[in-house]
Amino acid sequence: MANLIGSSLFTGAISGLNSNYLLLLNGQKGLSLDKILNPENDSIKYTVNQSFRSYLMNNFNSIDMDGDGKITAKDMTNFTAKLNTQGMTYNEITQLCANGGSAMSSLLDTVLSNFNMIDTNHDGRITQSEINAYRIEQEIKDIKEKYPKIDPDKLSMFHETNSKDDSTDKSNKVFK
Repeated sequence: MANLIGSSLFTGAISGLNSNYLLLLNGQKGLSLDKILNPENDSIKYTVNQSFRSYLMNNFNSIDMDGDGKITAKDMTNFTAKLNTQGMTYNEITQLCANGGSAMSSLLDTVLSNFNMIDTNHDGRITQSEINAYRIEQEIKDIKEKYPKIDPDKLSMFHETNSKDDSTDKSNKVFK
């Protein structure tokens, strides 16, 4: 099982989206659909990741939240915040995360293969929290399979606390 850390998947997707937006923006105040379709020069055209460029084209109206015909920095910030809080669909994850390194590839494969199980509220989107919760569930399952006689739900733990009467007395142990 891949090391599932939802924040790395989301961070990679949003970072890539922002980076490619800035490349296409090329110092302008807003990015029009025409600038996405026809970048100013070949160096920008070939530097921009085509997957992110395609995503910007296909989702232009959703990203241009104020409808002024340009994706501004504010539009982009609002859109990426929405992705972070509301999660991403299967297609968004496929398109925005497909270009990560080998560690991201393993994570991406695991998330896509288990999308419906990770999407616990069945809204068609998964969040960082859902990915992290799934990871924890899988780790517990792995422990139970590896150590069948140990029930992690019945393990005890203790921690040291300070006495209310004497804050320097650290001899009180609390067992749970």
